[in-house]
Amino acid sequence: MTTIDKYCYLSVHELSPFFRHRFRASYARTELVNDPAEFRHPLVRETLLMLGVTNRMEITHIADLPGQTGLGTSSSFTVGLLNALHAFRGESPSPETLAREAITVERERVGDPGGHQDQYAAAYGGFLRLDFRPDATVRVTPLVLDNTLRDALAERLMLFYTSGEGSAADILHRQTKAVGRNTDSLLRMRALVDEAQNFLEKGELGSFGDLLDTAWQMKKSLAHGISNSLIDQAYEAARTAGARGGKILGAGGRGFLLVFSDPSDKEKVRRALRAFPEVRFAPSDSGSAIIFRTTE
Repeated sequence: MTTIDKYCYLSVHELSPFFRHRFRASYARTELVNDPAEFRHPLVRETLLMLGVTNRMEITHIADLPGQTGLGTSSSFTVGLLNALHAFRGESPSPETLAREAITVERERVGDPGGHQDQYAAAYGGFLRLDFRPDATVRVTPLVLDNTLRDALAERLMLFYTSGEGSAADILHRQTKAVGRNTDSLLRMRALVDEAQNFLEKGELGSFGDLLDTAWQMKKSLAHGISNSLIDQAYEAARTAGARGGKILGAGGRGFLLVFSDPSDKEKVRRALRAFPEVRFAPSDSGSAIIFRTTE
């Protein structure tokens, strides 16, 4: 997996005692409370409670792209908030610490379904291979691609917004319940990671694109709702126009469709998907980072 150059930005600063409330959080809405436990935003609430924050504080959030669209925005938000709060206290946590704490907030304290890959991607950044071990540890392996290869890969990837925002909890629950009958497919999908890494490191980008199609066909068979008629029609239109592969990002059902196409076919694919807004992007090596701080 890789991170891209679309970001969310969080700031925290101590709130003046002249305000009647002790805590303020501004995101899609604004909340004013006197105790972190009163926040309705579950990630804000549980992050502050887990870290034992007692200082008067204002938190603001802005983002390049909408949430609940399969891009790992919730994990980016949580990792970023943790990083900002640690920095506020003069601490510099490692990416591993940020990822682990974000998993605790999202999966244990809030109880949101899903995996652990987004938290690691947001914390570390860049091209990563993640191996989840039986003992619950995670091996993080950065994939080093030279600039020419990175640029060639980026040139072949396009991102289209197919539909609105929404929780994928139902899809994730159905997928979890179906693990037993999907064991063979899941093992095959895990094996595809080795093939994908091999193709990337050898620069065999066409084969990598074809593998995306294989993986998508397997993924959408895991549970009802991962794909739908709109996504299927968009994907088939892209394939007919020359795309070699792709997938809906995240758990599925909505959000962004990633498409892989040879450069010679990109404009045909764009025309075929002209009904869907395209987001131009590039891979990014940056994980969560403190970009500004002041002691005043």
